[in-house]
Amino acid sequence: MKLKKKFLRCLKVFNLKLTFLLVLFILGCDNSENTSIKFNAELIQGGKFNSEEFQGTPMVINFWYPSCPPCAKELPTLAKFHNQNSKKIKFVGIVHNSLVDKKEDSINLINKFNIKYENIYDENGDLVKDFNVLGFPTTLFFDEDHNLLKKWTGYLDEENLIEQLENIKK
Repeated sequence: MKLKKKFLRCLKVFNLKLTFLLVLFILGCDNSENTSIKFNAELIQGGKFNSEEFQGTPMVINFWYPSCPPCAKELPTLAKFHNQNSKKIKFVGIVHNSLVDKKEDSINLINKFNIKYENIYDENGDLVKDFNVLGFPTTLFFDEDHNLLKKWTGYLDEENLIEQLENIKK
């Protein structure tokens, strides 16, 4: 009986160590998070976008799509803060090509909310993959060296947007 208890205790310790190592391995293998900006893309309004042109300027990148209610809800707030901070912070929208939306739907929302910042149409989902976007909306906040400071997934209200903008201005 003593031998059985000792064996079970050793087995528990082994399982705990194995679980711990497995968790460390999984966390260490997740290098898919893009933590800096370097990309070129076509703008939905026409023209090209090159992130390197804005080196030295903090950036806010918002991933969205037209039929996403929280995405549409936060667009006016993003537009407002872009207008207030456009000389200090670069705002960029990246429109995900969803199955139910058309490119025109994106343009209509951009016009409806009078969005002045540039928007990229991510037709093949390459940028969504590159930045490991798993939910919408997702907003990324980068410092002036284009290092990722914060990844916000879900609706971003005005209070939290102000807080994040203050953090990237530091």
